[in-house]
Amino acid sequence: MFEKLFCRYCERKRLPLSEKPGSRTLCGSRSASGFNHESDAVVALPTFLVHVELKYLTEELNKSELLIFNQKGVDFLAAANLALRRRPLYRILLSGRLISQEARRFALQWGIITVEPNRLPLPLIHRLAQTFSFGHHALAVEVRNQFSEEIPQIITPLQKRLLRLASLMDTDEPLLSEHRIDRLLEVYQLQFGDACWTEMDEVDQEWIEKRYDTFQLGV
Repeated sequence: MFEKLFCRYCERKRLPLSEKPGSRTLCGSRSASGFNHESDAVVALPTFLVHVELKYLTEELNKSELLIFNQKGVDFLAAANLALRRRPLYRILLSGRLISQEARRFALQWGIITVEPNRLPLPLIHRLAQTFSFGHHALAVEVRNQFSEEIPQIITPLQKRLLRLASLMDTDEPLLSEHRIDRLLEVYQLQFGDACWTEMDEVDQEWIEKRYDTFQLGV
């Protein structure tokens, strides 16, 4: 049902899905290894791709599932398909329950967008930061400009992350520093994200419910 809801959402938003749950390719391309990786969904737009992992589990998302999702993208890019490599490949992990802090940190390291309950995803906060004034939220005013500049540097396609990692091979620099990860998760997503949520609630307390009803996603 979770997968069907997501596909229905994409239909309502007119987002072209080149792959749906059960598919074994990424935009029609098979993996370099020959493993039949399952793609829950792939949104194929003319200038970029979005590989989506859908999880609605009774238990916490384990590290193996996250590692496999990340490696799927690498395996697909490793195939002899220049057209695929030239299109920026973004990844989204959409979870029906909260994920662990370690999973959030790993996702940030690899530029994976996480969407989970009770937390606004970073790209949405980035968009809202350009919309609201946050006049009485001192923290929001303080970090808004920093946040607006930093998020596009963090949420990057897999190709850029791989190039970045390769450039660090002869250094002792981390792919993403612990301090930066902490700032993104604790200050930007939690504190600044909560300010965004509060601002939206003050405008309309039923904004989530109304958005859901707009797309008529009920099964």
